[in-house]
Amino acid sequence: MEAKEYIQNIKQKYPIEKILSILEKFKSIKILVIGEVIIDEYHFTIPKGRAIKDPILSVDYVYHETYGGGALAIANHVSNFADDVTLLSLIGDKDDRMEFVSKCLNPNIKTKFFVKDNSPTITKKRYLNQLRNEKLFKVEFINDSPISEKLERGILDFLESELHKFDLIIVGDFGHGLINQNIINILEQKSKYLAVNVQCNSANLGFNLATKYNSASYVTMDMKEIQYTTGDRFSDIPTLMMKLKERTSFGKFLVTMGQLGAMYYHNGHIYSSPAFIKRPLDTVGAGDAVFAVTSLLAYTKDDDVLPFIANCVGGIAVSYIGNKDSVTKEKLISFIKELDDEVD
Repeated sequence: MEAKEYIQNIKQKYPIEKILSILEKFKSIKILVIGEVIIDEYHFTIPKGRAIKDPILSVDYVYHETYGGGALAIANHVSNFADDVTLLSLIGDKDDRMEFVSKCLNPNIKTKFFVKDNSPTITKKRYLNQLRNEKLFKVEFINDSPISEKLERGILDFLESELHKFDLIIVGDFGHGLINQNIINILEQKSKYLAVNVQCNSANLGFNLATKYNSASYVTMDMKEIQYTTGDRFSDIPTLMMKLKERTSFGKFLVTMGQLGAMYYHNGHIYSSPAFIKRPLDTVGAGDAVFAVTSLLAYTKDDDVLPFIANCVGGIAVSYIGNKDSVTKEKLISFIKELDDEVD
């Protein structure tokens, strides 16, 4: 279905007043966000050319910006829609970056930080060609070894005593050592509603798959992640979704497909939505934004509109660099109204 026809159909079923009423439900949800703190630095440069004595690119530094990524970004997105949000995360004992971490979080987010020994707070530095916004290379400061037994015990004790207080648990599993099998077990056993995003990235490729979980209520992934998870790189997405359902007890799951839109599985049905942005500025962090906001929709059972909202959120998130900004209710409504205007 073409985007214009799709938007017309959604507009009839979900006028802006109905979407506003759905978003209003999010305010009272009590949420725990779990995942690694990731600090994203974007270093903007002007390439000069190949160095004379070495086979490397020579660049002039222009400036850099720092954004809160990983679980910081997820918590910020969620807290723009819900009033009561708590973040459980890790920082390092070396260069903890706590001053920045505290400043970048929205004021309504409560925090529970644990400290990982012999580790920096995870920092990813990307170097870009400022003239074309092209990424040149990335440097990561990370210790992604598993957490110690002592640290695990502290996290498990917190979850044992606190999980029952939250309506929705949102886990951004970036595969950098925080989430192990014992933590997964307690999350699956004691969460009232568990939403999970298990991310494949350059640090964990092939080792961090969604099937490390079995009974999450809601799961999101991109095309490459579902291919890795099912071990199938040739079948179409609906086929892969059915394979995933056969292998797990996931209740609902969303697959984001970039410019191809998104597909959503629930109760044996697959819903789809086209993408609304064809020329993204930067896709870093877009999946986290989609995961954060659609977890709220999955929890409130507003399933028919979920893939539409997913692509609206993604459209907003790819319009700015990295996690420089976050998705708000006001931005989402404005984006939807602009789509409505285009089809009138």
